[in-house]
Amino acid sequence: MDFAGLASRLLLAACALWAGAAGAQYPEKAVRMLVGFPAGQTTDVIARMLAQELTSDLGQTFFVENKPGVGAGLAAEEVARSRPDGYTLLATSSGPLAVNGWIYKNLRYDSRSDFQPLAMIGIFPLVLVVNPASRFNSVADLVEYARQHPGAVNYASGGNGVTNHLVMEMFQQRAGVKLNHIPYKGGVAAMTDVVGGQVDVMFEVASIAEPLVRSGKLRALAVASEHRVATLANVPTIAESGYAGFRGDPWIGVVGPKDLPQPVVDKLAGEIVRIARKPQWTKRMAELGAIPQVMEPAQFGAFIGAEVERWGEAVKAANAKAE
Repeated sequence: MDFAGLASRLLLAACALWAGAAGAQYPEKAVRMLVGFPAGQTTDVIARMLAQELTSDLGQTFFVENKPGVGAGLAAEEVARSRPDGYTLLATSSGPLAVNGWIYKNLRYDSRSDFQPLAMIGIFPLVLVVNPASRFNSVADLVEYARQHPGAVNYASGGNGVTNHLVMEMFQQRAGVKLNHIPYKGGVAAMTDVVGGQVDVMFEVASIAEPLVRSGKLRALAVASEHRVATLANVPTIAESGYAGFRGDPWIGVVGPKDLPQPVVDKLAGEIVRIARKPQWTKRMAELGAIPQVMEPAQFGAFIGAEVERWGEAVKAANAKAE
């Protein structure tokens, strides 16, 4: 008798039974959802919304823990190194998973191999904005002036390598123009100077830009997402403004550490996807300036891989490095 083979099969069977039992009973205690940004930032707000829904639906507490630092990479690193049991998750924007690997030299995780994708929830459209007194009333105005006056147009960003910096680099490449980058230490300071007219133009997430546009403190030229934003329905996309296929938007999703038991993956992913497709959830996302875009684990994993390459090209073009 092949005792070694029999023992191996028995072990596999026991593991399968344990995994199935774990999935059926999960969650049996509180679940931590790490966020790599300070409280109040859009990713944090959506993560807290999701935690509340999961708590209600699964009967155990899901709570958000903020751990900012290293471009939100500290939270990602902790989740990558956590026990794969479903009790430590990461609610994250695109930066930690698609950008950080290109701009931080000693990053201690690999976004394509250290995580189990669970679900993508949505995207955060970026809006191209100027001061209301600006000479630019459209993307065409901006591009024409920038071509005639190379380097004369200043653009603000929240810092080297952040999303609104990289999207502007993508736009410059497509439009064949060169703008002068002025990086700030955070988006609030950058937006303040665009509102004040000290800087010409900037990309900012719709949740921040839209109230300023509606109050007349900013003018919106275009949105960088594939589709128009419901709360700024009259503002065209950059694709509609002459640059077909242009897309530059951050996104939010949930991942866990690699090697999560499949029944736990199925339960978590199924529940998150179900929540993200609720009409009330869709409405709340729209109120935050986000566009629901739901993906299940396999599709989300493939999407992350493609996003790593796409944002890598933008980082190379910008020669961006961590500050």
